Amino acid sequence: MARLPDIRLAFTTRIPLAVMIAMGVKQWENRSAMPSPARGRCAMSCSKGSDAWEYANFLDWAERCFPAEVFAALPAWELVAPWRGMLVAVCDYEASLMPGPAIWNEGYPVWWRLTNVRMLQEPIPCRGNVGMWPLPRELSERLV
Repeated sequence: MARLPDIRLAFTTRIPLAVMIAMGVKQWENRSAMPSPARGRCAMSCSKGSDAWEYANFLDWAERCFPAEVFAALPAWELVAPWRGMLVAVCDYEASLMPGPAIWNEGYPVWWRLTNVRMLQEPIPCRGNVGMWPLPRELSERLV
């Protein structure tokens, strides 16, 4: 069996967005900077700043916008609250200046397409950062 490439980069997002990415609902990140390299595998961490109020607002929005079966599959806050400050998933990414879907446009020039999202069996404590940031080697080795 071929060994997958090491995951040396990560990005941080808020829990509502992480939930949508993990479920395959959101496959795009609209960011201000082009990562280097512009494609590869990366990890996703969740912001410690995410809170129950923000998630409740997300659920209100999702109930109006998502099909009923997608909304019904969204986890309760109590299940995702432990994701704060943790690496929770890995995925493939490809960044470009070509626009993605308008619904995910936050006004930034760079679009990251996220595919092959795989949740980790156990979240890993990790300090997040802005943009696509280098993952410390001791954390990278735990993702193989």
